[in-house]
Amino acid sequence: MNGKNEHILEEYQHYLRREYPRTETKVGHTQRNYHRFTRQFLEWIEANKHKDYSELTNEDLQEYRTYCQETYKQNGNVIRLSAVNNFTLKFLKKEKTFRIPVPSSKHVNKPILSKVELQKYLDAAETSLEKLVSRYQIDGHLRNEDFNRLRISDHDCDNQILYTDDSKSGDMAIDLTPLMEKTYKEYLLHRVKPKRKEDEDKLIIIPKGSHYGFAPSLDSDIIYRITKTIAARAGFKRSVYPYLVKPSAITDKFNDGVPPGIIMVQSRHKNIETTLRYDHTGLKMAREFFNKAQRKNIDSNKSLDLSNIKSDDKARLWLEKYLAREIDVNTFIDGLDVLLPDRKKPKEEGDDRGYG
Repeated sequence: MNGKNEHILEEYQHYLRREYPRTETKVGHTQRNYHRFTRQFLEWIEANKHKDYSELTNEDLQEYRTYCQETYKQNGNVIRLSAVNNFTLKFLKKEKTFRIPVPSSKHVNKPILSKVELQKYLDAAETSLEKLVSRYQIDGHLRNEDFNRLRISDHDCDNQILYTDDSKSGDMAIDLTPLMEKTYKEYLLHRVKPKRKEDEDKLIIIPKGSHYGFAPSLDSDIIYRITKTIAARAGFKRSVYPYLVKPSAITDKFNDGVPPGIIMVQSRHKNIETTLRYDHTGLKMAREFFNKAQRKNIDSNKSLDLSNIKSDDKARLWLEKYLAREIDVNTFIDGLDVLLPDRKKPKEEGDDRGYG
C-alpha cells in the first residue's frame, strides 16, 4: 500500500487497541479481524480505484460490497463488511450514507460426529490432558478460549459446579458432570508444575515444548492441536476440529432425549433458539423412524406397505410422533418436507434451523 494508507492503518490499529482491548478474559478477535479486513479493503481500493482512504466515495464502497458478494461467502462478509463500516463510520467519522449494508449470518448444517464417532474420539484420548479436554468438550461444551481461562478454583466438586468466565452469555456456571470431575482429578495428579506464580491457579499448563510449564495464552491453539491429535489417533478420515465436536455433542444429547432447557444451560446459551440451531436430527431421524417402523412390522409378520398408504395418513402418524414428544419441532418439519414435498410453504428468507 502507499504511505498514506499505511499510515492511516497504523493509526486505526491504535484506535482498535483502545476500543477493543485484549484482557485476561477477552482474546481480541474483533481487534485482529477489523485490522485484517480493513487492510484488505484499502489494498482493494488502491489496486482497483487508484485512491487512498481520503478519496473514498459512496460508489467505491458499494462496488467493494459487490466485489465481496461475488468473491466470498455470505458469512465471511458479515465481519468483512462490518470492519469497513467500523473504519469509515467510527474511526474516520464519515456520514451515515457511507454505511455498507451488512448481510445477516446464514446458519448452515455441517456434517457432525455420530454417537459412535464421539465415543471413538473419547477412547482415543491417551494422556490425562487429552482425556480432560475431550470430556470437557463433550460434556461441558467448552470452546477453545474457555479452556485457556479455566482455573482450579473454578471447580466446586462438592456441589458439582464449574464456574466459567463467559463473556458471551449471562450464565457463569455449568454442571460439573461426574465424568468431568473424574478426568479433572486424574489430570491434577499429572499436571505439570507451573513455572510462574501467576499460573498456579490456571488449570491447563503446557506439558511439553518451548512453553513447557506455562499456562497457554487466550489465543493459544493448544486445544485445536490436542483435538487434531486425538482425532488422528482415532483414525478419522475427515477433518475433526473443536468447533465440530461441540455441535456433535449437543446433537447427541438431543438424540438421547435430553430436554433442550438442560442443553441450553450446559451450553451457556442466552436463549433456546441458539440451542435449537445445534439440533441436527432432521431427515436422519425421519428415515430412522420409518425404517424402524417397517422392520418392526416385518419382524412381527405384519405387512406394512407404505406405498399403499396415503401421504396424509403418513403425515398423521408423524404428527402423533411429534405430539407424543418423541421428536422435536425441527425434525417434525423436516419429516413433513419428505412426506408432503408439494405442501405449500411460506417464502423462505433464510433457514435458521441449522448449526451456526
